[in-house]
Amino acid sequence: MILQSTSSIVSKEKLSQEIFRLTLLSPYISQKVKPGNFVHIKVNPNPYPLLRRAFSVHYVDKQKGCFEILFKVVGRGTRILSEKSPGDMLDILGPIGNNFSFPQKKETVMLVAGGMGIAPLWFLFTKLIKKTDHEKLMFFLGVKTQKELLYYEKLKNLGTNLKVTTDDGSFGTKGLVTEVFLKEIKKRKKEIPKLIVYSCGPPEMLKKMSEISKRYTLSCQISLEGHMPCGVGTCWGCVVKLENGRYKRVCIDGPVFDAREISLE
Repeated sequence: MILQSTSSIVSKEKLSQEIFRLTLLSPYISQKVKPGNFVHIKVNPNPYPLLRRAFSVHYVDKQKGCFEILFKVVGRGTRILSEKSPGDMLDILGPIGNNFSFPQKKETVMLVAGGMGIAPLWFLFTKLIKKTDHEKLMFFLGVKTQKELLYYEKLKNLGTNLKVTTDDGSFGTKGLVTEVFLKEIKKRKKEIPKLIVYSCGPPEMLKKMSEISKRYTLSCQISLEGHMPCGVGTCWGCVVKLENGRYKRVCIDGPVFDAREISLE
């Protein structure tokens, strides 16, 4: 059930020049939310900006009744949010949308994050790391430059099989994360029926992930992002085209979709 409530900001952390992490107090959302769900936040009590902004739930602490969002300043709405302080109140709708489905015990799990796509995948990862054998869990993390690389030390300390790419070659492998992922899939062709992939990132990356999934009949769940005027399925302003020519709403039919089901143009 989606609930509209007012939540206070518990803490704000600046992780890089334009990337922030907010911890918000909401016992209801922290108890109900699942990996893949998002919240719709009114960033300003004033009329501008008018529309809410959608943010994936990044992490949850049920005992403290808190959840986190991770975001990069890209426009006026996120700029306003980045200027908030602990104790400020935010009007929130959530949790919204569907969620990732968990793997079977014998499946090898791969998470593929591009840039801020780590936002929903981190929440999922914190659940998977407790249930999945570490040798069957891989994390592909791609960013533009080393300055945008998040959680590298945390992932390494957890013993994760981690592959990092940067567009400029400042860390890890130079190139796109989808290129490294594709090489791994080609090496594991015989294992594909026992693989499950989760991915989130910019549109071009997800388009490539969808193409790879269709080409290799790969089980891949992707979390889509986009402008969501209402966030509750009423306005049909966030549709995605399916392979059968029909459309679904990212907000309530998603944001998680089978990568083989959708047509990203």
